[in-house]
Amino acid sequence: MNRKNFNIIGWILLLGMGASWIGFGYSNWYLLLTPMAYLSFSINDGSIKKLGKIKQISLLQVILILVAFIVSVSIVFGLIQLANYMINDMFHLTGGIKTLCVIIAVVFSLYPVKFTFGSVVFKVMNATR
Repeated sequence: MNRKNFNIIGWILLLGMGASWIGFGYSNWYLLLTPMAYLSFSINDGSIKKLGKIKQISLLQVILILVAFIVSVSIVFGLIQLANYMINDMFHLTGGIKTLCVIIAVVFSLYPVKFTFGSVVFKVMNATR
């Protein structure tokens, strides 16, 4: 299968999840589909081949990645809880504007963590060269 096809598959998964989230609300299936989309994009850009470097990672580097992951998840959780408090209790939003604000809040909550956790993993993977 061509690598460009995996890019198309990833975009179809992401756009399908976004459309169904807006149309039908959140579902637990997104927890399965999001890593599948990420895997499709990883195959497309060739970063999946870099997984062979994992065998060269030391125990300290693995612990660093796990701690960074735990901190990242807690930051996302805290930012989403803060956004939830602001949307529900401070602004008292309802209806479609509330849904739009929740989607924007989730996306904005994920970006800082994406950059921080991604930079930790990038530095660890570059250190194994």
